[in-house]
Amino acid sequence: MDDKKKDLIPVAAIALFLVIIIILCVVRLQEKKGSRESTAGATQMVQTAESGTQTEETAGGEEMQIRTGELSQKETQARTGAAETETAQDNQAQAAEHPDSQLPDGKTKEQQETGKKKTPSVRTISGNDPLAGAESGNKTNEEMLLEMSGYWDQDNMEAVEDLAMLPWYMKMSASIVDEDTFYYYGERNDQGQPQGMGVACYADNAYYYGQWANGKREGQGKWVHYYVYYDDDTTSDRAYRQHMYAGEWANDMPNGDGQEHYDLDMDQAAVRDRYIQNVIGTFRDGLYSGEMYLTTLSWDGNQEEWNGLADEGVWSPYGAGTNRKEVPVCQDVDDSSNYLWLSVKDNRDRGINELMP
Repeated sequence: MDDKKKDLIPVAAIALFLVIIIILCVVRLQEKKGSRESTAGATQMVQTAESGTQTEETAGGEEMQIRTGELSQKETQARTGAAETETAQDNQAQAAEHPDSQLPDGKTKEQQETGKKKTPSVRTISGNDPLAGAESGNKTNEEMLLEMSGYWDQDNMEAVEDLAMLPWYMKMSASIVDEDTFYYYGERNDQGQPQGMGVACYADNAYYYGQWANGKREGQGKWVHYYVYYDDDTTSDRAYRQHMYAGEWANDMPNGDGQEHYDLDMDQAAVRDRYIQNVIGTFRDGLYSGEMYLTTLSWDGNQEEWNGLADEGVWSPYGAGTNRKEVPVCQDVDDSSNYLWLSVKDNRDRGINELMP
């Protein structure tokens, strides 16, 4: 009997060992299964988040995106790509119809204000603060405008520009934050309003010299804006150096006969671009209105002359057929078969953009 018991001991040990092995395998399999389920759940959440269809446990802002029916990221990219392709095809079609003949825009308010919207504490030009040393001028605003008015009287615009670019003059202009506010030196009426001849400084390095009535620009006068390009400007076209209007004014706006002019630095011109250089004719509240004569200057130095007819900022078709997207608005003085073309949707409010509200 004792011998049989002794024989059973190894068998029992082996059986126990096998049972332990089986239990461990079962536990291991359960752990692997749980790990796979957890990994699958995490992967699904990442994919869901990427597709823009997060569950109710997501953040409130993302939840709102779903409820307001926003497109998923892939759908948005697909539709944006399709829209860009369509726009590019339209542009190519227009270029094929009228190569290099689009009517250029002047400097727009949007271009000027782009840099201002992201103004750092100190704006720089090539790393230098343009207002550095402004205190050394040691002059009041009145004294500076008196000094400048002498050069305006002599029509010495080079000297006027030199003064306008001095740090203390730029600081005077930079202190004006409202486009309807200005510093003034000159004659006044009994109520203290500008009346007669005087000079004014506006925000963003703009000046006016000429006649006034009841606090408004009225009569003959010249307005000029000197461009300053800062390091943080992103869309400004640096070919533009100066923008000017000289002529008749009424109710604080260009009204009557006058000339709009741009000073250009063609070394900074964008390749293949054409720029407005002069617009001479009749203006109504800053808009082109009447027979207009234009000169344009291309990036390669080619200057061209054009005639056009406008009515309160809308150009009339000039001698050639129109199509669904474009209209010929100006005719080449030297080649009656050559026109400047403008998109139909943009043929409105054409004028001195910077002076219009």
